[in-house]
Amino acid sequence: MHNSEAIVGIKRHLYRRNIGKVRAWYYWYEDPLTGRKIRRSCGEAKRPVLLKRDAEAAIAALEEKDRQDSAAKAASRSVTVKVLAETMFEKDSPYLRLKEELGEGIIEYTRKEILGYLKNWIIPRYGALGPERLDPVQIQNDLLATDRSNFWRNRVNGIINQILDEAVRNKMIAVKPALLRFKRRKAAKDVLTAADIAALFPDEAPGLSKIWDRDGAESDEGFMFGTLFALMLSTGLRSGEARALHPEQVIVSRRGGIIPMIAESTVEAGAVYGLVIDRMINSEGNLVRHLKKGDEEDPRLRVAVIPEKTVGYLKRWVMIRPAEPADLLFFSVRGKRLRREGLQDVLERGLGNAGVALEGRRITPHSLRFTYNTRMRRLVPGEALRMMIGHLSEGMTDYYTRIQVEEDFLSLQDHTAAINRFWG
Repeated sequence: MHNSEAIVGIKRHLYRRNIGKVRAWYYWYEDPLTGRKIRRSCGEAKRPVLLKRDAEAAIAALEEKDRQDSAAKAASRSVTVKVLAETMFEKDSPYLRLKEELGEGIIEYTRKEILGYLKNWIIPRYGALGPERLDPVQIQNDLLATDRSNFWRNRVNGIINQILDEAVRNKMIAVKPALLRFKRRKAAKDVLTAADIAALFPDEAPGLSKIWDRDGAESDEGFMFGTLFALMLSTGLRSGEARALHPEQVIVSRRGGIIPMIAESTVEAGAVYGLVIDRMINSEGNLVRHLKKGDEEDPRLRVAVIPEKTVGYLKRWVMIRPAEPADLLFFSVRGKRLRREGLQDVLERGLGNAGVALEGRRITPHSLRFTYNTRMRRLVPGEALRMMIGHLSEGMTDYYTRIQVEEDFLSLQDHTAAINRFWG
């Protein structure tokens, strides 16, 4: 049975005609667009309808389908961008399940990120509109008027494109408008100069605290952030590695053995302090026991020697830090893990308090790792630097266990004097 027509009020007329030796039921209707008469069988190619009551039932079914289609179209026209988008990105929504089945699944971290874009930018501007009223020219003008990076603008474009794709799939719109991508501005991350480093990390605790405090005052929180960024800078930590740090990852060698710094009761002359880097916060916000490009089988763990100046910061922080949370070396005021975006905000605050000029420069937490790599190249051999920063040489297939990492740390102690020159 053909049911390609879906126009409410169309009049279908029954008639009979011969098919070989049998008489079957057909219907015809007038196409409202062309005025032409369209003829269709009440049945299918190999199953003609022979009884009038079956033909009438077929016509009734077509009319009911017309009403359902019309109601669905009317409902879709009343669906706003807000309703469509929020339904799409609800947890375990049909849309997300479909994406998963298509091999295009959206992880929970990304879903929450999309909800943020929807709440803060897309829905306030376009939420009350139907998808058919989204104007690509207006959207791009709005994006250009927003003081954001082209990466951010393209992220908004991408989410709106998903909404439009879903509107097409649900027959809310016939044709998807084109949203042009903005050119990525790939400004390189700058490294810190020696003058920048001196301004950001004073030797004395009160000065460090004031640089990194939100109000420029002396505070434990300011000192904590100063210590955190000093450790990132002087050991090459990535943001996710720094936010995952456990106090027991800071180690000290004593008479050839290794213990956590928090277990140290007396200071031993010649003791060398290090950092076992064996975990990180991944892109989904979860703590994992491997590093970037690693996995459970090949975790890519590494170790770094901590310069004396940073050790001084760390020892003071270990003395004054609250007992809770016991599993985090650095944390937010609520005792939670620090957020990636939060680190960028604090870094910008410290740069401003220290009077570091930023015009034409791009300084991010990852710039500290670049700075570490740049400065350490002049101080230690390439093999030792690769071991500490985690850039494995081509063809290197070893992966580290905790014991192997500690053995690496002991081998790096020969470079302690050079590493202590990191701060100048």
